[in-house]
Amino acid sequence: MKLCVFPNDPIMAYFKKGEIKDRYFNPKNLFDIVHIISLFDDEIESKKVKELAGNGELIIHKLGKANLSNYKTFEKKVIELLNEIKPDIIRAYNPLIQGWLALKASQKLKIPLVVSLHTNYEQQKEELKKHRKYVQYLKLAFTSRKIEKVVISNADTVICVYEFIVPYAQKMGGKNIQVIYNKVDLQKFSPDVPPKFKNKVPTIISVGRLIDQKNHMYVLQAIKDMDVKLLIIGDGPNLQKLTNFIKNEKITDKVEIINSVTNEDLAGYYTSAEIYVQPMENLGGIPIPVLEAMACGLCIVMSRHSNDYSEIIDDSVYFVDNNPNNFKMAFEKILLDDDLRNKLKIKSLETIKKISGKKMEAAELEVYKKLRIDKED
Repeated sequence: MKLCVFPNDPIMAYFKKGEIKDRYFNPKNLFDIVHIISLFDDEIESKKVKELAGNGELIIHKLGKANLSNYKTFEKKVIELLNEIKPDIIRAYNPLIQGWLALKASQKLKIPLVVSLHTNYEQQKEELKKHRKYVQYLKLAFTSRKIEKVVISNADTVICVYEFIVPYAQKMGGKNIQVIYNKVDLQKFSPDVPPKFKNKVPTIISVGRLIDQKNHMYVLQAIKDMDVKLLIIGDGPNLQKLTNFIKNEKITDKVEIINSVTNEDLAGYYTSAEIYVQPMENLGGIPIPVLEAMACGLCIVMSRHSNDYSEIIDDSVYFVDNNPNNFKMAFEKILLDDDLRNKLKIKSLETIKKISGKKMEAAELEVYKKLRIDKED
């Protein structure tokens, strides 16, 4: 059994962030070989990330940078390569350039295609426009018009990693839509993991890219006058802005920013904290760190999402509107109310068991097995 994967980002990027996970591309070791079709200039050697394929062999094919100006010239190259590989299934991790090339190979070679959706691209376009990022907006608008709907509507299976993406997938003509949440290893992320540190005051933690859509400024403003420690793990374009605020407000003794922590070490940072906070600006879904923090038994405070949809974690989360005072009140209430804090921790652990990494891996396996059976029929 062979799988061809078109990843959303270079594998090198995941390696640098410490996010290489065992069997990520090979659920239950179904495939003997996993071929990664990398459409990026910067890429890593297969042997450094072989665990992505579990017990299978991992081969990374570096084809160079594909973009809106040249993606059609890659079609012949990709089809010829996949014709040599002869995979049983093709998986694309977006419906954009990677999805387009995966679809062309799928149609030409009669190979089942699975497309993963990790965001609502219509919503993403509006966010780019709102924040006046017009170059990125125009690129995505062009891609959406020419590629997105064609890829989604022609995929054999569409996997949505959040419930909020399903209406978008349906609007784009997706069929056989499955919701499979991001996988979290409950042996690696657990309340039993020894803490990395112990502060004298309660610790609040947040993990993720420092970007406008995840506005950590709300949290910094919320904890200014609180007797707590805030640990932010992440890097991104807003790092300097946040750092300047911390210095100007003279709260350097309350806040620490760590640019990067390996996935192997991350659990110990979660178990060192009492609360996980996830500020979000008009974004749906559940960032992976939220699931990891839940698995470690933390109370979760998140920005309130739209009433148009619900996620499986909703009953386990303390939701607030996006302003510093609401975040502050949530932190104070949780830290002062032992019953509430214990209730939220229990709910976190109960919910994460419903979508454990093993269950999501099994669901992904069933998608592949069904496509294989359908192909043979």
